[in-house]
Amino acid sequence: MFVITGANGQTGGAVARTLLQQNQPVRVVLRPGRSGEEWQSQGAEVAHADVQDKTALTDAFTGARAAYVMNPPAYAVDDMLVSARAVADAYRAALEASGTRAVALSSFGSQHAEGTGNILTTYVLEQALSPLGASFVRPGGFMTNWLPSLPTMRNGVLPSFYAPLDRPIPQVAVADIADTVVRELQRSDSRTIELAGPADYAPTDVAAAFSIAFGRPVTAQAIERDQWPQALAQFGLPPAAIHSWMEMWEGLNSGHIRFEGTPERGQMTIEDFAKASVAGAQARA
Repeated sequence: MFVITGANGQTGGAVARTLLQQNQPVRVVLRPGRSGEEWQSQGAEVAHADVQDKTALTDAFTGARAAYVMNPPAYAVDDMLVSARAVADAYRAALEASGTRAVALSSFGSQHAEGTGNILTTYVLEQALSPLGASFVRPGGFMTNWLPSLPTMRNGVLPSFYAPLDRPIPQVAVADIADTVVRELQRSDSRTIELAGPADYAPTDVAAAFSIAFGRPVTAQAIERDQWPQALAQFGLPPAAIHSWMEMWEGLNSGHIRFEGTPERGQMTIEDFAKASVAGAQARA
């Protein structure tokens, strides 16, 4: 039995579906009150637990060969680190009590204890679970982070916090993250895997890929540093969260946030991602 937290999110859902396609027994962990009918129809068991509830998590993890754990984004709270520590402590207690091995979603840059903004939440998770022998998957930036910009790309502009626009950044598709997690769940050893796409891509590369997918020009455009607070505030973030996001972008643009070693390479290119994303958006329209 494999237990998957965050099953209604990007990576958790992809991991659970991949395991089910392999005819592996799966138990998904959903937030209290969330319907599990869709997962049950696919053959999964359903458990409900808040990720800060040690008792409910222990029940969900008990009897599992391994569990996939991740820290759900808490962008709306005043202090993400307080929430991250509570989640990490709950995972640690539940994994210890149940005797379950964990594979955790982390991030590139999680080796640093400062200067990484939001990525400090995965540093906290690694510090909590490393003594238990957990494995960690550290992906680069998610390719899906470009999707909120689809409307502006239709109008020919790809806004970017990354700068300079021609500097490649490690990015990876959710499908490649899921495949890596599924592989690690079925191992018995503990290790840290850094993961990127087949190549690193600059914002100009992303714009070129979406230009092909849309069939018309898309140009990358840097969001100036003094415009970051206003741009981030449009997402409804509180001031503390805006500070964390800005620190993360500064760490990415300075090169402080980077891989420790040579990453494994996934299969999906930015060109294939752009093509699939535009086709999916057009099909839903």
